[in-house]
Amino acid sequence: MLLSSNARIVLHLLSSTGERLNIQAINSRLPEVQDKTGAIEALMEAGLIWHAGKGRYATLKTLGMEVGAVRMRSDGSAVLFTREEDSIRIVIDKRETAGALDGDTVIIRLLEPILHNGGYNGRVIDILKRFRKRIAGIARKRGENWFLDPLDPKINGNIPLDPGDNDIRQGDLIGCDIEYGRSSIKVRALSSIGSPDSPGALIDSVCTDMELPDDFPGEVKRESDAVCISPLPHSSRKDLRDLYTLTIDPVDARDFDDAISIEALPEGGYRLGVHIADVSAYAPPNSLVDNEAMKRGTSVYLPDRVIPMIPEILSNSACSLQPDQDRLTKTVLISYDSTGKRIDFSVFSSQIRSRKRLNYTEAFAILSGESSGDSELDENFRLFAALNRILDRIREKRGAVDLGASEFRTEFSGDGFPSGFSRVSDDVSHRMIENFMVEANSAVAEFCRWLELDVLFRVHGDPAPEASEKLRRTLSIYGFKVPGQFSLRASSLSKAVKEAEGTPLYPIIRDAVLRSMQKAVYSTENSGHFGLALRNYMHFTSPIRRYPDLLVHQAITCYEEGIVPVRSESMSLLADTCSQLERRAAAAERVTTELMALLFLSRETGKVFRGVVRDRTDFGLFIRLLDVPVEGLLHVTALKKYRHFVPSDLRPGSGIFVSVETADPIERKLSLLPAEAPEEAE
Repeated sequence: MLLSSNARIVLHLLSSTGERLNIQAINSRLPEVQDKTGAIEALMEAGLIWHAGKGRYATLKTLGMEVGAVRMRSDGSAVLFTREEDSIRIVIDKRETAGALDGDTVIIRLLEPILHNGGYNGRVIDILKRFRKRIAGIARKRGENWFLDPLDPKINGNIPLDPGDNDIRQGDLIGCDIEYGRSSIKVRALSSIGSPDSPGALIDSVCTDMELPDDFPGEVKRESDAVCISPLPHSSRKDLRDLYTLTIDPVDARDFDDAISIEALPEGGYRLGVHIADVSAYAPPNSLVDNEAMKRGTSVYLPDRVIPMIPEILSNSACSLQPDQDRLTKTVLISYDSTGKRIDFSVFSSQIRSRKRLNYTEAFAILSGESSGDSELDENFRLFAALNRILDRIREKRGAVDLGASEFRTEFSGDGFPSGFSRVSDDVSHRMIENFMVEANSAVAEFCRWLELDVLFRVHGDPAPEASEKLRRTLSIYGFKVPGQFSLRASSLSKAVKEAEGTPLYPIIRDAVLRSMQKAVYSTENSGHFGLALRNYMHFTSPIRRYPDLLVHQAITCYEEGIVPVRSESMSLLADTCSQLERRAAAAERVTTELMALLFLSRETGKVFRGVVRDRTDFGLFIRLLDVPVEGLLHVTALKKYRHFVPSDLRPGSGIFVSVETADPIERKLSLLPAEAPEEAE
């Protein structure tokens, strides 16, 4: 929220003095400030000051309060991390949440400190901003009254439901509007989504629950149709259509937003070209397409669909770097000496004509030594492979965190039901493209920093000391150590993950390392990227699917054309919004994949799967399945009943075979039983 100059002056007074002042006292201290009442209201709305009793106001710090977004737990309690750089963890008992829901921005009063982790207990005293407007769940009828049991397990059930004029049936998945009271909620039905046994309906319900966008407005489609034919003219676009460029993407990709090229330099070394679809030529600042892309923030990739950031006529056609088609691009040319040291680079608008479209499997085959039958393509790949090996060594020496890949792709049968899961590959072809994109992103970040362009950087802070200590304790349980006594080094984290590669512990160690690090976010400040061990970094290479990348393309276009872009939103607000929309997309992808996993397992009762013990509690073991992206509970009663299947030395990190007892997508629960190893595993 942007504060007026009056509000900033009032805030400075209260912050610098630490006093509790009423409006009369503020008037006497700041006689030159106009509309003090409006300034105070704005500061309270922003969660910067609060009531101090007897008509007085003070900063939250003075009052022992904090503000932030709550994260609800399934038991009804909540946790909040403060906004400051040295974030404080505040735990809220379920009796002290005051009706807050997951994601709500709240004012917290600090209670007693929690000695073992440096945090505090807290109490919600006011809800500043509600995060949700809609919710999805199961309709239940008891007598004459309807209730909603939310799909999200972090929200309590039995919410009073007004069915309205909708044809609602008992047990239907439905979408609802939320009507907020002071400390309670009720919901009004919008429509029936379908049966909870339907994969499509489950994913639709997550889209409703997280308020993901649906179809594009008509006026945005019409503008896309027009600019597809007639993109924004550019006075200095370089013609690179004679340059040998190619794309490498997944076999099922529909849009191709990056192409690569390479040349051997006469004096030794390489010139790498990274050519990115120039979406800014079709979505200039403040256009309808740009405004819609800003609202969406990112494309969302769900198991059965993609919710795109820009209309498909652009993403899959005009902006897609299809072979043998002239396409508008932004190019980064980077020159390296024979040791891989970057000696020069340039960033500019261009036009290319891709010669080849390869998928990762084809690229991997050529990188592995197979001939493509095309001598020019093979020579390009020889140079690509040589440069990639050098960049791999430099990246490792730099100390970048290498977490590998852990994503699963959901496979569907002919009836639309999930039929299995395959791991996304992390072979040399994928890593090569990742290396080249990181090089381009880093070079463009340096370019934008030099020119002081109004852009968003991708930043990643160092792990907090308490997170470092927690990771050391966690990894020690599994028999791993992280070097160093205090702060974590990126190279140390990579080493821990690498040691776990090829073992059942790999996904657990990877997740523990990932949780120990702060989340990467967008920022107007170029404060560096811990995970990549880079001083300069931003997102530039995916403007079809990420709004911060599109912002960079627009800024480069405006610089080249001598235009100063005027935006309706401040860049700091855009940074926060893009970070939040990215988190929403990641949560939707995670939840829908988990739902598909549970739905798949609901038809696999009795089938045996490989797993690894993540944690041990008084009531049983939490087991991470290795071939299905979900975790389940092996209850202590089952451990006792089937003790002949349970290894005597079972502990966190132990491998185990389990069978499915029950799987319930609605309850988000998977119950497991110990099992004998199948014959093929022996």
